[in-house]
Amino acid sequence: MKKGIITIIASLFAIISLFVPVYAQEDSVFEVGEVQSEDQPLMNVDENGNVTPVDTEALEQELSQTPMVMSDDMSRNVSVGVVNFRTKPSAAYNTLYTEDGTNKQGYLNGYSASDGAFLGYNSDYSKVKFKMAGVTGWVSASEVQVIDYNSVASVSYYSVSSGYIYHTITNNVYSSNYASKILIGYNPGYLQEGVPYYSYDGHYFYTSYASMVSDYKQGVYTNSVNNNSPYYNYYQYLPHRSKTTFTAKELDNLTASKANGKLNGLGSYFIQYQNTYGTNAALVYSVAVLESGWGTSSIAQNKNNLFGHGAVDSNPYYGANGYSKPSDSILYHSKVFISEGYCDPLDYSGRYFGSHLGDKGSGINVKYASDPYWGEKAASICWQLALYTNKNDYDTYTLGIKTKNVNLNVRKEANSSSTNLYQTGNADNYPFIILDEVQGSNVSGNAVWYKIQSDPTLDSTRSKIVQDKGDYDFNNFYGYVSSVYVTKVKQGNNQTSQDLLLGDVNLDGSITPSDYVKVKNYIMKKTTLEGNALKAADMNQDGSITPADYVKIKNTIMGK
Repeated sequence: MKKGIITIIASLFAIISLFVPVYAQEDSVFEVGEVQSEDQPLMNVDENGNVTPVDTEALEQELSQTPMVMSDDMSRNVSVGVVNFRTKPSAAYNTLYTEDGTNKQGYLNGYSASDGAFLGYNSDYSKVKFKMAGVTGWVSASEVQVIDYNSVASVSYYSVSSGYIYHTITNNVYSSNYASKILIGYNPGYLQEGVPYYSYDGHYFYTSYASMVSDYKQGVYTNSVNNNSPYYNYYQYLPHRSKTTFTAKELDNLTASKANGKLNGLGSYFIQYQNTYGTNAALVYSVAVLESGWGTSSIAQNKNNLFGHGAVDSNPYYGANGYSKPSDSILYHSKVFISEGYCDPLDYSGRYFGSHLGDKGSGINVKYASDPYWGEKAASICWQLALYTNKNDYDTYTLGIKTKNVNLNVRKEANSSSTNLYQTGNADNYPFIILDEVQGSNVSGNAVWYKIQSDPTLDSTRSKIVQDKGDYDFNNFYGYVSSVYVTKVKQGNNQTSQDLLLGDVNLDGSITPSDYVKVKNYIMKKTTLEGNALKAADMNQDGSITPADYVKIKNTIMGK
């Protein structure tokens, strides 16, 4: 979708904004009034995982025929209101905002999702406070429209059907039609079927829009139906530094059931690069699905680019990178974009807000996409995988959440004086994969520490970050955080069954002739095997690779 880093030179922006409207476009600095006619790389997703491009041309035409009155004197008296972000003449333009409390600048696109909760004005009415997709921020009053809640035809909402939660999203508050209906996960038990629930963070749900706005204004969640148990979408908050239990064959089967495009038959690459670069294959696959429309987008078809790398909102096709083959885009995304970029707290471009898909409050979604619900949409494809395979991959990892805006130190050991490996940044709702619970130094009367999977790649002594390395060691890249700052929200079984598939030497999720060729070549000393590949080659589990293992693999393939 829309990749990029918004670069801001504050003084220049201030001068320019005095004279002309300034819009943000991804992968670039600010552009002034530039409008391209190319189709926009924005995608809708339905409850079955079907991905379709947003018809931005129709929306732009519709907007041009509708008088748009921006925030004015009348809106200053609105008590329960909706902030309308779909006010730009073209989907090429994003809306800039500043996060409340951190002053970090972000961006979103109202053609993907148009509504946010109105929380008030600043003292001179030049800024509007809002909440949307996990972020509370301030936006220029000239960039949005404040509407009384009773005057809109639609707002986004959550609902439950057949035991699953869905997020229904509007990109036109003046229409009762909705753009997307996203599968969020299983009903945790406290939501009722047939009831619309309102939430602009996906954690706390309300049956009353007015009560939600009232709570947001006070910074509390008292009136939510789950005020003591916030909900976290497993795949939306699962860090990329994890492994999926879905196999390459299962990825390929789901792809084949949806489309015939450049994504078909590439499952083994997602698994291979997961094991090399530490990028969860299901998460990377889901992003490819979302960005390329199951491999059928023009960028995927003509440029072998499954992720829209290099595509900007104003010029998605001609700005996009080209690759010699589709699998190269998977490699580049896994190694360069994710492992060396969005997983690196020292990232040169400031893209790190946690390695999870996330939303506009934390995660990759903050900088990767202007669609505020991009993280939810990508996560929904993982849930489609779970339904398709009938596997409980979502029970694999134990997750903990840093729920407050504190810049937490990740230590080498469970001690406050131990080497500081990296800092999380001050984004709230920041997740960790909890590997173990240990006793360490006392912090605020609590000596419990969590051993967590490290987001960045580390050096051989596990003492500091090594940038631009790419390769990831799941066994040796870890750190410790005090439990005082982390709330455990998901208990997993910590079993990645992929590692236990004996005979799958090339780690593609299935046993094929290529596996016994690898074992044969290893025995003949033509090639080497290491790590999980070496473990998988030891079919009889005797601690060594011999012709007996080769025979077992061959017999497995032949069904003997």
